Amino acid sequence: MIDDKMAKMAVNTLKKYCNTNFKTCNKCAVKDACCMPCRVFGNMNEINDVGTFESWRKPSERPPKFDLRQKYSADFRKYINEIFLREAEKYELPMNTANSIKWFENGKIKVTFVDNDMTYVGVAKCHPDDAFNPEIGVKLAIERAAQNMRKPFTPREGQAYCYVDENGVVRGTGFLGSFDSQLKVAMGNCFKTKAQARANVGRMMKRQERAIELLKTLRDEEDEYRGEGMM
Repeated sequence: MIDDKMAKMAVNTLKKYCNTNFKTCNKCAVKDACCMPCRVFGNMNEINDVGTFESWRKPSERPPKFDLRQKYSADFRKYINEIFLREAEKYELPMNTANSIKWFENGKIKVTFVDNDMTYVGVAKCHPDDAFNPEIGVKLAIERAAQNMRKPFTPREGQAYCYVDENGVVRGTGFLGSFDSQLKVAMGNCFKTKAQARANVGRMMKRQERAIELLKTLRDEEDEYRGEGMM
């Protein structure tokens, strides 16, 4: 039985088929039902509360987004490795932490970085209605892994942590809630391991320089405000 939902999906499917696949009507399989007197299917209004028959399919019935056999192609591996190395360098991810990249037929890409005993994962998923682009997928997955790796660490009371001091030296201490400790938390200068702190020395030194300049600006603005108030 054809119910309301199926009829709506048929409209959406015909509209998407028309607007996605053809710039002209010459090769359209349903042009004889559509083009007289005008381009009927392409101009139909989409019905928003349902999808198309393509999106209605069960995952097991949908065509694969990615042919897993490409993983064994030397040219494909070289292409992906170049992207992987470029993006990892862009986000300043230490390459000795790179662990794996996994591909899935549904267009999902998963990258893993291991730093000492910590594992950081980035995942990118291709939308069911989009064409799979491995370059975009790798870029998104690495960006998300970097976000997870850089997520600020806030120690608990009494918990040990590492930080980068004003000379770029990695040190360890315990979190006691002092003003100095709170400043380190605010700057993101708290790390679970020395290796993580060492990997972020450059970033922390730049962040300390910016923090000093910002505090000077706030000081000068407050002094100027106080001076105007006394006149």
